[in-house]
Formats: sequence, C-alpha cells, structure tokens
Amino acid sequence: MKDIILLHGALGSLDSLNQVETHLSNHFTCHKFNFSGHGKAEFNPDGFGIEYFAEQLNAFIKENGLAQPNIFGYSMGGYVVLYLAHQHPDLIGKIITYGTKFGWSAESADKEVSRMNPEVMEEKIPAYTQKLVSVHGKQWKELVWQTAGMMMELGQEPLLTVETLHSIQKEVLIMRGSEDQMVNDVESKWAVAHLPKGQFKELSDQPHQIEKVDLERLVKVIKSYL
Repeated sequence: MKDIILLHGALGSLDSLNQVETHLSNHFTCHKFNFSGHGKAEFNPDGFGIEYFAEQLNAFIKENGLAQPNIFGYSMGGYVVLYLAHQHPDLIGKIITYGTKFGWSAESADKEVSRMNPEVMEEKIPAYTQKLVSVHGKQWKELVWQTAGMMMELGQEPLLTVETLHSIQKEVLIMRGSEDQMVNDVESKWAVAHLPKGQFKELSDQPHQIEKVDLERLVKVIKSYL
C-alpha cells in the first residue's frame, strides 16, 4: 500500500487524527507523529515554528525510509508540508491540506493571538483548557504562548508567498470546509492560483475542526485524489 503521513494542526496532536487514520488504514500505510511541544513531546531546544516542524517532518521521512510519501496536512500541518515541499521538492509525493490558513498578515495574526492567553482561556473556556492539559500535559501554557509567537511571526513575514508557492511542482489539493471560520475561500483559492499543480475542493457544511468533519466525505476525496 502507498504511504501517507498525517500531520496535525496547532495545539493538536497525533491523536486528533486517529479517526482519519482508521478510515484510511485499509487503503494506505498511515504514519503520524507529534510536532515538538505537542502531545507531551519535548520542545525542540533549537526553536519553535514552521521551519522547525518542517525539519522534523524531513527527519521523520528519512528515518522511516519513506520514498516520496503522500502527505495530508490539517491546518498548520498543511503549512508545514508545503514549506517543506518548497525546500526539498523531491522528498514527498502528492499533498492534501485541509483548513490551512494562507492569509497571514499582522491583522489576521492579531485576531488569532487575541484569543490565546492561557490565563484568560482557563477562565473563559475551562472545558477546552482541560482538554489541552489532557493532551499536552503541564507544558500546555508554554505551548499556547509559543504558538501565539509563531502566529505573530507569520503575520509579520509569511513563509508561503507567491514565490514559494510557485516553486512547488508537486500535485497539491487545497481543501476547506464551507463553514470554516478561520480560513476563507479567498485565501485558499489564492494559494491554488500560485501552485503550478494546485486544485481546490470545498466540503459543504463542514467546519474547521478536524474532529467534527464528516470523515467519510473527507476520506472519499483523499482516496480519489491519491
């Protein structure tokens, strides 16, 4: 069977993709891992952000002897794999992203970061913060702060630009749910327009959160594309 790597999003973990893996496991050999700082994995002492996660993905592919694996990247995971495809064009196969944000600016970063104060989160959304504690352990607050910093950096200097996207010669399917409140169709179609082999697919009535997506529909698209 073909190999596929499943990449989780910011503040997520490999466990958030368990159901996706279950739906795909009869058709692909699935691989997944935690980005540094996520899912109780140690923080990379060299740094935190897209560049470091791309290095981690690069190492994972090589360590597991995977030959041009296909990659499904959810949200931040999609940004990571596209950045790696820009850096190492021969390393991976086809790419599928879902809910990946491309429209980073100082304004959009401020909007996202405004909701990412751990102390305020504990008070306003205690159920969600308890989930973060369960997934990431005692380092969850540090993870939130580090993620907020990463978003601010992307707002100041996005890594996926017209030039970097244009350099990616891989087949890429950009997906989003029509009810996604974080990622709009304009930024998704902008990315597709600058990818030489990009396609766009919108899943009607689906949200941003991968845990709430109709997986039968999502997996049907993945299988047909790969």
